[in-house]
Amino acid sequence: AVPLHPRCRRRLSSIAVAEVEARDWAEMPSDALAAVFGKLDVAEILTGAGLVCRAWCRLAATDPTLWRRVDMCHQGDLLEAEEEAMARAAVDRATGTMEAFWADTFVTDDLLRYISQR
Repeated sequence: AVPLHPRCRRRLSSIAVAEVEARDWAEMPSDALAAVFGKLDVAEILTGAGLVCRAWCRLAATDPTLWRRVDMCHQGDLLEAEEEAMARAAVDRATGTMEAFWADTFVTDDLLRYISQR
């Protein structure tokens, strides 16, 4: 075996410690988590991040700041019915605080009426 340089040994040792250390992501502070969620798009929050654990789901469902400006353009992987359902969920979660909404192909008169009424 080839002996490791002391610096490499320390690095490997710190990697091993980091792998052993477990994190409870549910305990992440809500302001930090909201900042992370702010980098995600609507579909990612509704179908991924919001489903990780109860704490993340609660924040995704109850923090209206996440839903003030909703951009649903270019959601190509989704069916139009799924896009409209997600848009309605985002409008509901905004609880009257939505300032802007962007979308492209799936917008209908009914959806626009739904947004304006809330």
